[in-house]
Amino acid sequence: MSDSEKLVRYVRSLRSKFVIYTTIDGNYNHVGATVADAVLQANNRYATNVKPRVIRILKTYPKEITTTSVLRLLEEISATEFLSWRGEDRAERFCRVLGLFASEDIESEADLREWLLDNANLLKLRSIKGIGPKTVDYFKILVGVSTSAIDRHLLNFLGLAGLAPCGYNDAKAVINGAAYILSVDRACFDHSIWQFMRQR
Repeated sequence: MSDSEKLVRYVRSLRSKFVIYTTIDGNYNHVGATVADAVLQANNRYATNVKPRVIRILKTYPKEITTTSVLRLLEEISATEFLSWRGEDRAERFCRVLGLFASEDIESEADLREWLLDNANLLKLRSIKGIGPKTVDYFKILVGVSTSAIDRHLLNFLGLAGLAPCGYNDAKAVINGAAYILSVDRACFDHSIWQFMRQR
C-alpha cells in the first residue's frame, strides 16, 4: 500500500470529522491582493492577520488590479500602508515580488497562472528572500492551479496518519496522490486538511 493510499484510509477513518471543502480563498482578480496574501501568510494567523488585510485591499483599491497599477500606487503611498502592515521585511518582499512580475510582463492573475506553470520561473520567484517552496505553491493555489502547499498543519496531519515523508516534495506527492484517489481537487484537499488541523 502506498503512502497516498494509507493517507486515504486515515481520512476515511475520520468519517464526518473530516470535511471536504469545495471552495477556497484566492482568484481575487487583483494582483496586489494575491501578492499580499502570499507574502503575509507565512507564520501568521490567516483568519485574524491575513484575510482581513486582503479584504481591505480589495475594498480600498478596487481599481488597482494589475501589477503596473499597484506599482504606480506605490509611488504615492508606502507598501506598509498598502498592506496595513508595520513590518518592513514583508513590505520589502511584497515590492520585490511585484518588481519581478513587472520584469516578467505579468499584469494579471491569468498571466501569473501561466507563468507559474514553467518550472524555470519558479526559481526566479524562489530567489527572493523569504520565498520558499510552500509560498511558491501557495501562489499557485491563489491563482487556481491545483496543488498543495505543505506547511506544519499538513505535515502534522501526515504524522497523525502514521506517515513520515522525506522532505517537502515527498509530502506534496503523498497529499496530491491522496487527493487523486479521493477525486478531490488538490488545493481543496490541502484546505480541508488545514481546516481539520486548525479546528482540532
